[in-house]
Amino acid sequence: MERRLTTILSIDVVGYSRLMERDEAATLAALKSHRSELIDPFAASYGGKTIKLIGDGALLEFESTVQAMKFAVSVQNEMLSRNSDVPESERIVFRIGINIGDVIAEDGDIYGDGVNVAARLEGLAEPGGICIHRSVRDQVQDKLDLNFEDLGETEVKNIERPVRAFEVVLDDKAKALAISEPVAHTKPHMSKWAPTLVGAACICLVLVAVIWWRSSDVAPLTEQEELALAIPDEPSIVVLPFENRSTVEEVGYLAEGFGTAITTQLSKFPQLFVIAGSTSITFADSLVKPREIGRELGVRYVLSGSVQSVGENISINSTLIETESGHALWSEQYDVGVEELFSAQADLIREIASTLKIVVEEEEIASLRKRPTDDLEAYELFLRAVAKSKLLNTASRKEAIELLERAIVLDPDYLSAHIELSGRYLSLWRFGGSDDPETALNKARRHAQRALELDQSDYRVQHRLGQLHLFADHDHQLAYQAFQRAIRENPNDPEVLYGMGFLRSLMGEPAEAIEWNNKAKRVNPRYPGWYNFNAALSQFLVRDYEQAILLAKTGVSTYPKSLPPRRILVATLAEMGRLEDAQVEAKKLLEIRPDFRVSTHRNTPFMHTEDQDRYFGAMVAGGLPE
Repeated sequence: MERRLTTILSIDVVGYSRLMERDEAATLAALKSHRSELIDPFAASYGGKTIKLIGDGALLEFESTVQAMKFAVSVQNEMLSRNSDVPESERIVFRIGINIGDVIAEDGDIYGDGVNVAARLEGLAEPGGICIHRSVRDQVQDKLDLNFEDLGETEVKNIERPVRAFEVVLDDKAKALAISEPVAHTKPHMSKWAPTLVGAACICLVLVAVIWWRSSDVAPLTEQEELALAIPDEPSIVVLPFENRSTVEEVGYLAEGFGTAITTQLSKFPQLFVIAGSTSITFADSLVKPREIGRELGVRYVLSGSVQSVGENISINSTLIETESGHALWSEQYDVGVEELFSAQADLIREIASTLKIVVEEEEIASLRKRPTDDLEAYELFLRAVAKSKLLNTASRKEAIELLERAIVLDPDYLSAHIELSGRYLSLWRFGGSDDPETALNKARRHAQRALELDQSDYRVQHRLGQLHLFADHDHQLAYQAFQRAIRENPNDPEVLYGMGFLRSLMGEPAEAIEWNNKAKRVNPRYPGWYNFNAALSQFLVRDYEQAILLAKTGVSTYPKSLPPRRILVATLAEMGRLEDAQVEAKKLLEIRPDFRVSTHRNTPFMHTEDQDRYFGAMVAGGLPE
């Protein structure tokens, strides 16, 4: 091991999950292009080196802080040019964080608080922006002609003391500093064979990576390799997306559905801690090692696998890996017909439970073997609809509804389809997009009722009923009872946990809401940005205004055109007495939605009038029209 003071740069893709859900192949191709044509050569130009790739991001090290800053500014400037002709919904946008810290270097990797702070700074950066530690600002402010915005002292996860952060202003000065082409970075006495040797080394690294994935003989984690998240006391696992090794589109849906079903079934066991599928999917097609995944997510086990069509059958391969040692505990292969997929799922879940010493009753195994539908075409339509629903826009919701309606025609008793249809219609009613909102709400109720008749014990049914009781009926007690039942049936589902948090905020119990918000984020570490909307509201209600502002700004940066985080930001600034700042944010909101009126949003189902009056009154005080 070696200790050294160095400059650490963390870079990550904004909205990677959304991009992957929209078009995995195009996103991966674009990201590889940016890495090979921009990040790698620019890093070499400025004397930096890539320590490791982390999912959709990377960790780099620079000997010179000035060079690291030049690299960051040049990358963000060049990305503006690269994205100029790309539709906004398809753009790869980076965030960058830079820190100076004392690190432990071992086996080509670096560890310590300095690395963690760089990652947290990257998370604070605006999309397309650069966030730096005060120590970085102090090093470069007299050497580079750049402007900086002081973000103040900020509390960041897993770091004991607040971090003084600055945002690099990417104005004309930054543009003048940036280069558009990498400059050759040479060192004295470099051999003419260096490019060849570097290429050979890269090939060796790739071969080593491939061999690593095929081998379980890996050294255990050292004591210095700090966990990003503490490992729970109970057995903990993440199920990675099953790889589709076929060119058949239908097999792709089956592969995604197979892994998702295993996550859902495992998450029902109260003795287990299970990472949400929406986090695990961010590791799709990733070369991140299982033990690094374990360290980042705070889990002891990783299940990976693949699905491939072999003639008329489906071949399923799966491996359970212990993250601390990197050892494969076992590998299983199932060659089954499509109609036997659910039986294979049940066998695999039983094998996992046995390894993790979880007792599973035979009636539970029998339940797992039960097909969700006997109509395989209906099952495929359902999987396609779920993929559409993840895109979170009105057009995709409507396409999902059409697919689900077709599935129910084929199987009128298809429980999952009724639950999903209820959710899609409820979303159309809540967020707009329906020409007849009342009809959409009625259909949401009807499909929820049918699902209740089919299986009232299913946690998804209770979750949907809880949403209807809250948003449509404003009946907080019935909503609370439904959410309680859902959590009893599935204590690991992040959407249910998040929903309970939102409900507790609206019930006037924001301190409890914060606890539920944190639970949802723990099982879904790479949670979607809209989790911060409710978290910001909870902090507003407990009068922790600094935290509310931080969360609201994070929401604004992730969803620039979304109103909820901007409303919370205006209300919070107004309550703090920062009326001028509140009016600036109110003006930005009205630029997005000129017809916005506070009165049209007062139907938010607060249980107590005083909470409602305080929240919406602060919006009006901040400059939003009543």
